[in-house]
Amino acid sequence: MKRTLWRVTTAAAMSIGVVLPLAAVPAQADVGVVVGIVQAAYSLYQKFAGGGMSLDQAVAQINADIQSAKADIVSEIDRVAAANVQGCANAAVVEFADINALTPDNLQAFAMNATSCVTDANSLLSAVSDPAAKDAIGFAMNTVGPLALMARVKAGLTTPALKSVLAAGDNTLITALLPSCDHVDENGGEPGAPHFYMWECTAYNGNMGVAKVLATSQNEATSNTSRAVAQTALPILTA
Repeated sequence: MKRTLWRVTTAAAMSIGVVLPLAAVPAQADVGVVVGIVQAAYSLYQKFAGGGMSLDQAVAQINADIQSAKADIVSEIDRVAAANVQGCANAAVVEFADINALTPDNLQAFAMNATSCVTDANSLLSAVSDPAAKDAIGFAMNTVGPLALMARVKAGLTTPALKSVLAAGDNTLITALLPSCDHVDENGGEPGAPHFYMWECTAYNGNMGVAKVLATSQNEATSNTSRAVAQTALPILTA
């Protein structure tokens, strides 16, 4: 049976950039768990910012969530080939566990170091062209993002500039990690047969999404990438 494909280009063309290989992953991370933890961290920041919970409550819950999946989070961060971003992201995850024990000076230092980690990751996103490398950097940036936001608030520092950097990085991820999509006649396109079109999208990592609505198929295909985190974070960061 013949299938009729109507191919459309849905991913934006990426400019030529530096290709960085992915670092070796010491253990297979549960990417879905990491996506959920980071999305939850942004949601907790949003709840705190909206007055729905105290700073201490938000910090405690983020800490508990991170500790529950620390191995998966670290494994995902370790995919980043750039040593500076990998190192600062891992340090932020480790040090955030003791944020309540830091002196005022050390708290400010931690907040500023975490902020620098986010800005370095955002800069690196524009320098690499490989989607897998962008995805790994995106996970690192967004893992540190809510930690840096909470630390800056706790240290009495401002957050608008950091939110702008995170929003810029997340806009990059949402576009760069768009899957390739085909508009497929599921009935095969035979003469006289009724047409039934679905969008079939495939992310860079091979994950697929199938739906009548293009955006739904795109989001399903990229649900286990940092694009999904970026989609959750962006409206929170730009509110």
